[in-house]
Amino acid sequence: MRHNEIALKHSNGRAIYASTFGARDFKKVVFYSHGFPASRFEATLAHRVALEMGLTIIALDRPGFGGSEWYPERRFEDWASDVELVANHVGVQSFGILGVSGGTPTAVAAAGLLSARVTRLVIVSGVAPMVDPKALEGMNIANKALIRLGQRYKKLGRLSIGSIATIWRLMPGSVALWFGALLPKPDIEIVSRPEVSVVLARNMRESLRQGIRGAVTEFMLLISDWSPLLGRVTVPTSIWHGDKDTYVPLGMAIILANSIKDSNFHTVVGGGHFMIVDRLTPILTDFVNT
Repeated sequence: MRHNEIALKHSNGRAIYASTFGARDFKKVVFYSHGFPASRFEATLAHRVALEMGLTIIALDRPGFGGSEWYPERRFEDWASDVELVANHVGVQSFGILGVSGGTPTAVAAAGLLSARVTRLVIVSGVAPMVDPKALEGMNIANKALIRLGQRYKKLGRLSIGSIATIWRLMPGSVALWFGALLPKPDIEIVSRPEVSVVLARNMRESLRQGIRGAVTEFMLLISDWSPLLGRVTVPTSIWHGDKDTYVPLGMAIILANSIKDSNFHTVVGGGHFMIVDRLTPILTDFVNT
């Protein structure tokens, strides 16, 4: 599958990188905030459906992932300026934003800051602020332990996620083992499909090609208190989450829904963390109808 690449630099010289999927006409654009750790290649899975629906998906690497440059003072809010730079470059005034899993905070921040240009925010299998006492209820023990460690002991948290990311970078096959051990049953069949496993492997390799700094920086941001960002969202918002997700449990979606005013909440019965693969049509329809 061929896609267009977009390489730009901010006025301060910081490089950002994106790929486009789906329709090439940029008439109906959706900016895609990938999971954690991941890259723009994650959106490859949405190409065919987006093309059929006339949507152009612009998947933008976050700082330190893929081709976008890392910087130590990064904030979730900064992604809005990356989105705006690309939108202006391709000549698009209004657009939707799709945040998936660990890409939720950056999507939320951009929707709040760019509300005059954002038509709709959609969150799929999204994380919520993990400072909420109920956020980790129902989460698998490995993810929960990693998050709690990072919250209580920041240095150990950085060391732990850095070690895991290093293993994934040096031994890409270990990612499949990690998912195989921790993903809920509904996801195992999905990630085992050849067309999905190939994309996920390429996605992870691209994610960590710069090194582990992007993953470490973002992990520490994810476990911080970013709840004020939720109250700044005023655009129409849809939240989709599987009720069998133990990687990012359903309780996180409930927190998001309760925190984002007038959001629409869709519970996917029997769906796991990767339920988006089989439900792209109804999820992307939210953008078509906006």
